[in-house]
Amino acid sequence: MKRISVSVPASSANLGPGYDCLGVALPLRNILEVERRDGPLEVSVSGAGAGALPADATNLVVRSFAQVWAALALQGRPHGDDELLALAAPLEGHPDNVAAAIAGGFTLALDGERPLLRRIEPPAGLAFVLALPDHELCTTESRKHLRPDVPRADAVYSLQRTALLVLALVEGDLDALPPALDDRLHQPDRAALTPMFCSIQEHLAELGAYGCTLSGAGPGTLLWVRAEQAGEIAARVSALLPDARVLPLAPEPRGALISAQSA
Repeated sequence: MKRISVSVPASSANLGPGYDCLGVALPLRNILEVERRDGPLEVSVSGAGAGALPADATNLVVRSFAQVWAALALQGRPHGDDELLALAAPLEGHPDNVAAAIAGGFTLALDGERPLLRRIEPPAGLAFVLALPDHELCTTESRKHLRPDVPRADAVYSLQRTALLVLALVEGDLDALPPALDDRLHQPDRAALTPMFCSIQEHLAELGAYGCTLSGAGPGTLLWVRAEQAGEIAARVSALLPDARVLPLAPEPRGALISAQSA
């Protein structure tokens, strides 16, 4: 193969109690074009991140896409979801975002010696409202605020809700989402770093959402809503948080898409 294009959806991970294992793909895509040719590496960044992301081999997107998806396509190698997860997760440090980017929809991912990825079809009628503050939060910094030890009661609380959340998604039981989205494993530890998330939590009843979860380590917040109410709830969130960027979104059912051209 001479040239390939890789399109990968954005993702939100953790999803409340599903710390480092649950993720969902979102319909915002990164597109990487890779061309094999003689000479040194050339990197060009356009769109979101232009001028801020490094335009060289240190760019994480370049490293992960080129070394995993693009490399497999260029070499003509087969690439199952579990194989891609095993290659890509070490670059990210954990498997949840990577899994959703690979497979689309909702995903459950296990890391370790034999990584495993399982996809869950997005249930009908479910949508999100994504709220983004006007500042960033480094995942490394956010993880520093996590407790090194978690009380058994908190661990059991989150385990119960993770199991309920997976079942609710599989069965399309949206009424089970309010209790299923709560967490005591990582979100309370990050409260001081995510005031927007805390504000949304306090106003959930008036906003009309099933619940809200931190998007990954924050600072973004994902509100879980009925699809027919997404626009209305997005307007309410914008009124509550006028400085935030607010986007109504559906789960993205498609994962990584690869197209290739022969020399």
